[in-house]
Amino acid sequence: MTFSTDTILESTALPEKTRREIPRVMNRLLGHTFLYQEDEADKEDYYFVHRHRAVFTALLAVSGFTLLHDDYHRIFQVVSDFGDCRRRYKLDESLIILVLRKLYEEQSEQLSLAQDPVVTIGEIREEYRTITGKERVLGIGRYDAILRRLRRLGLIEQLDGRSLDVHDSEARLRLRGSVKMILPVQTAEEMEAWLRRYRVKPET
Repeated sequence: MTFSTDTILESTALPEKTRREIPRVMNRLLGHTFLYQEDEADKEDYYFVHRHRAVFTALLAVSGFTLLHDDYHRIFQVVSDFGDCRRRYKLDESLIILVLRKLYEEQSEQLSLAQDPVVTIGEIREEYRTITGKERVLGIGRYDAILRRLRRLGLIEQLDGRSLDVHDSEARLRLRGSVKMILPVQTAEEMEAWLRRYRVKPET
């Protein structure tokens, strides 16, 4: 039996026009990791994946990926089942993601379900120092590079119509639902286990 893209997609019994769109949307999903229903640039592709979720789930599974969906925040995420294709983060990037996840959890306890947590640049920097110790304080340039990368992933969004400025400790950032998905901590005990990996031990 001969296999090709056409024969595989024909087995889905979807209309030809829909089949032609699948490779493009699949490529975008893999390239961006997340698809957000609320983002205008993602909305059409988000609904396309949502309508044909079973097809995307099966095709991704064959390639060693799992398709996840946050029903409340309406976000799709693709996660590699193996190590080779997982995103690589440097230590300081992983620490900032951990900081955002911790702040997300703390702020969410005080908000209604309809609201996303909002934090300031200053709060992120202070929490980073608390976890790691002052000897690991990041420089402004490194903060800027990390937060811009996380913004491209869609984890954070600047508010008040401002551009991202790490010099401004009062600048506000919205933490999006994908912060929970990228570090899926379910309990306080799990969060504490993550923090213990990096927390500076007090001097005796």
